[in-house]
Parts: sequence; structure tokens; C-alpha cells
Amino acid sequence: MLATYYHDRAEVRVGNLPEPKLLLDSDAIVRVTLAGICGADLDFTQNGPEMGVQQGMRLGHEFVGIVEAIGKDVHNVKVGDRVVASAMFIDGECHYCKRDLPSACDHGGLFGSPLFVEHGGNDIQGGQSEFVRVPYANSSLFTLPEGLSTGAEDAKALPLADNFATGFHGALNSNVRPGETVVVIGDGAVGQCSVMASGLFGPAQIIFVGRHDGRLDFGHQKAGATHSVNGKTTDPVEYVKELTDGRGANSIIDTIGNQTSIKQSLDMAQAGASISVLGFGHLFAPVDAPYSEALFRNLTIHTGIVNVAAYMKTLLPLVESGRIDPSVIFTDTLPLAEAQKGYDLMRSRSAGSIKVALQA
Repeated sequence: MLATYYHDRAEVRVGNLPEPKLLLDSDAIVRVTLAGICGADLDFTQNGPEMGVQQGMRLGHEFVGIVEAIGKDVHNVKVGDRVVASAMFIDGECHYCKRDLPSACDHGGLFGSPLFVEHGGNDIQGGQSEFVRVPYANSSLFTLPEGLSTGAEDAKALPLADNFATGFHGALNSNVRPGETVVVIGDGAVGQCSVMASGLFGPAQIIFVGRHDGRLDFGHQKAGATHSVNGKTTDPVEYVKELTDGRGANSIIDTIGNQTSIKQSLDMAQAGASISVLGFGHLFAPVDAPYSEALFRNLTIHTGIVNVAAYMKTLLPLVESGRIDPSVIFTDTLPLAEAQKGYDLMRSRSAGSIKVALQA
């Protein structure tokens, strides 16, 4: 089968690799129809040696497809079902899964990455391939509803595997409320999804902060931002203060998570605000702990990985009904065989390109 795999730092390749097999009775095999390239995939490949990515590891944690085979203990999906996977496979039965915190699952892990690979039977596949083995299929796969089951809607369902669910996670944890102001920092796919998700909660203003005019315009036209500011030319903190009578925003979603973005989040937050840090920038460069500033202004700082499985029952009906259409984030769709081109597009932040989908 064709599959995308890690070759060297910032270098991926597509080649013919063995098809996965059922290893455990709780497994399923999914024939992938559409997969996404995520910003996290760029981080994994750019920092491969430091993150333990082995040469030949199949990549990708966002995919939809059709169930090809199931183990004898799988009962929530059946062969022939069109499904979307949670980016993280989860057992669905541990203490944390039962508390709707599947990101902390005792036996969970991320598809297409070296993180917790042993939890899935030491053979974790990536979804940027023609077939993928799914551990714990009962809790890691979700059957698409009738309105999303023809295949034509795959691009609408795919962002629920990670990027849109992450944006929704940010909106919830930053306590976006009707009539108030939310700021989204970062103009990539998760930033765009955070803007869209925030709109579900009825804020008066959604201020989009980024560094690429084309992506900020996209946020206005497709995602629902009411205002935007390019941080390369304008101080975003001053811009937010001007729009909020000097007080700052009630909710901030930081999709970057580095020293600069976290400092901006603190500076543009009004007293009592909530900040949701979604980005992984702190993994690659130290960030000073902002506890003193947060304490004296009664700020809430919420960090954490998205709980995809906890949100899927809420988000799938919103997509099926047309309330949201996350497919707009896919500015490029390429054949799986051209995955390397897709990675190059996203890594270079080519004009007009936000997120790439791969057709298997």
C-alpha cells in the first residue's frame, strides 16, 4: 500500500509499505479515503531526532475512511461503515475516559507518532496511508451520520478528528460567552477553526491575530472573524485594547503557545479573563511561568490536549446540519502520492495555503 513516512529531518517520502493487520481483538482496519496534514506533523518531522521519530514511521493522525475488517471484540462499528477517527486512540474504559478526559487515557496514544506507541500494541500506523490499523476501535472510531456518509462529505468530517475539535476545545476552555470579546492568536488551521468554533457561542467580537495577511483575510471571509491584526506591523495588544475600551478581551485562545504569544495573551486579557493555550511552542523553547501576573488579575489559564472523543457527539450533528463547515480549512487537496508536496506547501506557508488534505 502507499503510505507517507518519515525519512529524515523535515523530509517525508511516500512509498509502498506492507498493509497493516489485525493484532488484537479490539482492532479495526480502516481503508483511508481522506487524510489531513497537521501542523503537529510538521513539528514531528522537523524535530524528528529529538522527538524519537524513527525512519520509516508512517505519519498522520487525521483520517476518515471505510471499515475493512474488525476484531471479534469490536461492536460499535462494522465492516462497511464510513468513519472518522479520533486523532488519539483511546481505550474508552479507563478512569480518565469515563471522566470525559480521553487525552489522559491510561492506554491512549497518537496515531503516526512515537508517543505512547507501546499502548497500541507497538505497531502504531499513521493515517496518511491507504490502510491503517486502529487500536481500541470501539472508542477510537465514530460512524458518520447519514448526512455525511456518501463520501462527498469526507472533508467536512475530517477536521473533527483534530483541528476543529481543538478549536472547539479552545473556545470552551477560554469561556467564550455571548456578547463578549474573544481573541484568537495564530492564523494556521487551528486558529481558523478556533475562530469558527468561537462563533458558535455568540461573541460580539472575534479578533484574529496573525502574521500572514492572506490567512487573516481568510479568517474574515471563511471563518467568521470580525476584526484582524497582523502582529508584524501592528501591536496586537494595543489593537485589542483599543477595541475594548482599554480593558482587554474576556477570552483568549492561543494556538501558538510560545513565550511571545503567552505574554501577549496575558497583556490583552482583562481581569477575570480566561486564556486557553492550545499551541505546542513551549515544547521547543522554555516559557516563563506567568503565575504571579495571573494571580493578581484573577486570570484563568487553561492548558491541555484536545479531548476529541468527548466532543464528537456534539460536533457531528453541527456539521451534518450545516451549522458549521470545517472543510473550508482545506485550501489544497492532493493525491496521497504527492504528500511530500503537501508537506512543503504547509511548511513554507505558501500564499493561499492553510491546510492540505490527501486523497488515498
